[in-house]
Amino acid sequence: MIEASPFSSLEQSRSFARDLWFNKLPIQSWLDTFSAHMHLCDAITIASGDIREALLQFATKYRKKFGFGFVTSTNLRLSQQILVEVQARYQNSLQVELETASREEFTLIERGLTKLWERLSREKTLDVSEETGEVVQDSMLEEDVAPDSSDEVVSKGHQPSIITFDLNKTPEENDIC
Repeated sequence: MIEASPFSSLEQSRSFARDLWFNKLPIQSWLDTFSAHMHLCDAITIASGDIREALLQFATKYRKKFGFGFVTSTNLRLSQQILVEVQARYQNSLQVELETASREEFTLIERGLTKLWERLSREKTLDVSEETGEVVQDSMLEEDVAPDSSDEVVSKGHQPSIITFDLNKTPEENDIC
């Protein structure tokens, strides 16, 4: 993405990222990204009682079955919803789960691109206003600004994936999609 930048719009950056993620990256890149997720572990630390125990159980079962960490774009504060999601997705085949996890991951990528684009746009607006001496009114109302949520992926170290594929091939070439 760095080599292809700068992008003229958020949509152009999303389109480039979508093509890169779904069509050009080798499957090992997906697996490495999935394995670095701590989203479910973070949800476990917030959950309580039976939900915490069930999430912990399914986190272990899921990683053992699929070889990578559970990826979800669901807000980690919604631990009951995450539990239902991991229980349902645990029933998937590897092929279906790789596709589902890759879509969830791309949702997180899009969120990150949006946040980055908004930050860069604000910085550019401030830079232009400083150069011209112009006063620029804040374009975002306080209630429009989401507090730092834990939707973002927090990586607490890299765990290599258990499943391996030809690193020089795309998902299609590895017969995954």
